[in-house]
Amino acid sequence: MTRSPREPVLIVGAGPTGLVLAIELARRGVPHRLVDRLPMRLGWERAIFVKPRTLEVLRAIGVADALLARSQIIDGVDVFYGPAKSGGCRFAGLDTPYPFIASVPQDVTEGVLIQRLHELGGAVERDVEFVALQNGEDGVRVQLRNGGGEEQWCDTSWLVGTDGLHSAVRHAIDIEFDGRDYARLWGVFDSDIPSSGLSESLATVQLEPPVVLQFPLQDGRRRIYFQTESAHPDTISDVLHQIRVVSPEARFRRPDQPHFFHAHSRIARRFGRGRVLLAGDAAHVSNPIEGHGMNAGIQDAHNLGWKLALIAGGASPDLLVGSYDDERRKIARELIESGDAMEARIDSAGSGAMAALLAGIGTAEGQEVLALAESELALEYDPGPIVREWEVSPRVPPSTRLGLRVANCAGLVGVDGAVDLYDLIAGPDATLLALLGETDPAAIDDALRCSGELPTWGWFGPRHFAVVRGSPPDVHVRAGVVYDRTGETHARLSGTGPTFCLVRPDGHIAFRCGIESAGPLAGALRAILPPAA
Repeated sequence: MTRSPREPVLIVGAGPTGLVLAIELARRGVPHRLVDRLPMRLGWERAIFVKPRTLEVLRAIGVADALLARSQIIDGVDVFYGPAKSGGCRFAGLDTPYPFIASVPQDVTEGVLIQRLHELGGAVERDVEFVALQNGEDGVRVQLRNGGGEEQWCDTSWLVGTDGLHSAVRHAIDIEFDGRDYARLWGVFDSDIPSSGLSESLATVQLEPPVVLQFPLQDGRRRIYFQTESAHPDTISDVLHQIRVVSPEARFRRPDQPHFFHAHSRIARRFGRGRVLLAGDAAHVSNPIEGHGMNAGIQDAHNLGWKLALIAGGASPDLLVGSYDDERRKIARELIESGDAMEARIDSAGSGAMAALLAGIGTAEGQEVLALAESELALEYDPGPIVREWEVSPRVPPSTRLGLRVANCAGLVGVDGAVDLYDLIAGPDATLLALLGETDPAAIDDALRCSGELPTWGWFGPRHFAVVRGSPPDVHVRAGVVYDRTGETHARLSGTGPTFCLVRPDGHIAFRCGIESAGPLAGALRAILPPAA
């Protein structure tokens, strides 16, 4: 048995969650090791929907454009119950650069992420299986086995299990996976559907049991998900019958053999124990009818990555690890409860609950609610030790609540010319915006000086900008100063009062306070960033 050098972070499982976590660490120069028990990537995976919030995350790590080039754009969803169209939603009005869903097979998504990891100097070690662990106070000793049966002990400061529903890492730390398994079986296959009369940019949902979901793919085929009582030979015929309720002329051409899988509604009681953490399907699984699974895992990794990087640099782990569990478990519970509610409506087809749902999505307000829920843009982190707000007394409050992700804003001008807010906050570190309104040079100097005196930790700056409402001067724009020509950034983040707004590396608002309250902001940063004892 051999022993490998100690790595700050070992990630077990190279699906989308593990890949994004490895990318987040690589972006920040944190050594890590990513292993997967499979000798090669699966050629076919069932996840397909990449939602608007996840696309924003993928933009932040530099892969959104590459993924969209291989995606079919889904502009909305039509919902049927029997032959009657009950409603649906369109994504065009969403407050995001990505007002759509990208329909792209998971193996393509993984390929794009692997390419990005390679660009950052990382790699996936395949045919390496997690066997066991010893969870210590200062690190974790992990037993691995390669495809040839050779075993190795690996010492790591932090172990993250991103190894899926049947996570061996979760079993090794003996964390209960509470919830239930849905009774109905799910199936999925790809097929051409000539003469369907359905749009190539809309997903179609048939909610009258047995449920059938259709998603266009870039190659002109459709991915079809369906519920069934059993994996019997006539399954495809049954699915076609259900599709013809909506599209009478539809037929299958070159259908694949269906893959069958069981669906689950489960969440780990904790997202870690000691120096072992869980993310993605290892931590939570939800009803596939809403398509949150892969997206939630990617967002887990986006939340955890910058925190682990700080910890690897010597920051105290207590608040940061605790905040990961608090924030992401809350989101996971929301998604699981939503999926359970949908399953209950389907189980009681024809009931008042289903009728209320269909009536709701038949209204403009209900369609807006559905679009926002599908987008995952409104998922937020509650105030807590690393999400705080001190007294802010603008005449008009900001439109973005504390803990929400920052929406993009155009109309900004900096030292390099026009820029949008997402470009301004791009990068691996936090961003502090001193939103000053219309002001004079002395106030700008004071804000930049105050920002520059805030505590830092390693790569965690934060970078800081003084944001001034109005058009830039005719002369050269100063470094560190950004002009908000339209006032949109001020309206979103500060209302009408001078405000400090700290945007976390994952794009959520961490702190907000009046300009005169820089002392509490500095104190909050010190609470998060002191070196470990």
